[in-house]
Amino acid sequence: MLDVRLVPPPLVRALRGHTVGLRMAAGLGVGALLVVAFLKIVGIGGVLQRLQHLDITLALLSGAVFLGAWAVRALRWRWFLAPYVVSIPRAIGIYLVAIFINWLLPMRGGEFAKSLLLRHSNDIPVSASLPTVTMDKAMDLLPAVALIALLPIAHLPMTQPVWILLLTIVGVLTCVAIVLVFAAWRRDRTLAWLTRSVARILPASVRPNVGAFVVRFTDTMLTLVRRPRLLIITAAYTAVAVALDALFCYLAFRAVGAAIAFPVVLYGYTLYNLAYILPTPPGQVGSNEVMGLLVFSGMFGVSRSAVGAMFLFSHPWTAALMVACGLLCLSAMGLTLLGTFSLARSRVTVAEETAT
Repeated sequence: MLDVRLVPPPLVRALRGHTVGLRMAAGLGVGALLVVAFLKIVGIGGVLQRLQHLDITLALLSGAVFLGAWAVRALRWRWFLAPYVVSIPRAIGIYLVAIFINWLLPMRGGEFAKSLLLRHSNDIPVSASLPTVTMDKAMDLLPAVALIALLPIAHLPMTQPVWILLLTIVGVLTCVAIVLVFAAWRRDRTLAWLTRSVARILPASVRPNVGAFVVRFTDTMLTLVRRPRLLIITAAYTAVAVALDALFCYLAFRAVGAAIAFPVVLYGYTLYNLAYILPTPPGQVGSNEVMGLLVFSGMFGVSRSAVGAMFLFSHPWTAALMVACGLLCLSAMGLTLLGTFSLARSRVTVAEETAT
């Protein structure tokens, strides 16, 4: 086996870039197949007829609501960052950059980018901010618990893929909760186990610093979950964000001439959003459309042409908003997209971070 340490650094970077390129190409290929399948299922004739009568006013309004939902999540994340002080514009800007990167790349690099941008702009150590990112994403998974609790009342025809999605999310939340319980009960043993587990998946060059990072990460997580007032406030922000998501979906359906009851949109789009825990092709090409069809047509019986028109309109529209806002926010921070990626290569060691 080739020893990576014997490979010149420029060649290592080239190989990594080649690997990322292959992943992007493979993801786009899968996305293209999903789009073809989607178009065959919905029937392009009815979709185009609806798109020809698109209501521009409702379309623009849906875009404003879409961005508003992400702004609310950014404000929620800002609560987790305390006692570090991050301005509201900076928190929203970093959040919008993160969703742009998540949309662009097949791997969820936007979440780690939040911590890198915070270190760049506010000198907050990654080991201190990354637990807040984790808690913030956990709040986005909480609606899965609410959806399962409402199933006996809703009497919805749940398909096997939807069950797998919901149970996967609940399983993730349960595992996180169990680890935190053990960390509070048997701190030293749990930290030692976490350190060994994390070290196994990291390069040998950074393993000596894993212990310090795990300690700070776990202690910060425990501090956050022990603040009931904080959890209540952030849960309220989550409820507002979910309501705005549903309003965006409702307006997008109305823009293509489809009238759907708001409770259906609320339940359906919340479930649809939970699918983002799964890997998606770059730009979410095809995955948005297929998941939307699975939820709204498969579960709620919404017309396939209406679902097709809504997602074929809203997908490029929201993509344009994410790209424009992400690039504008990067520019306001004095960065470019490539400059953001370079932040990961100019790492501060965990030992240095935990000493600050």
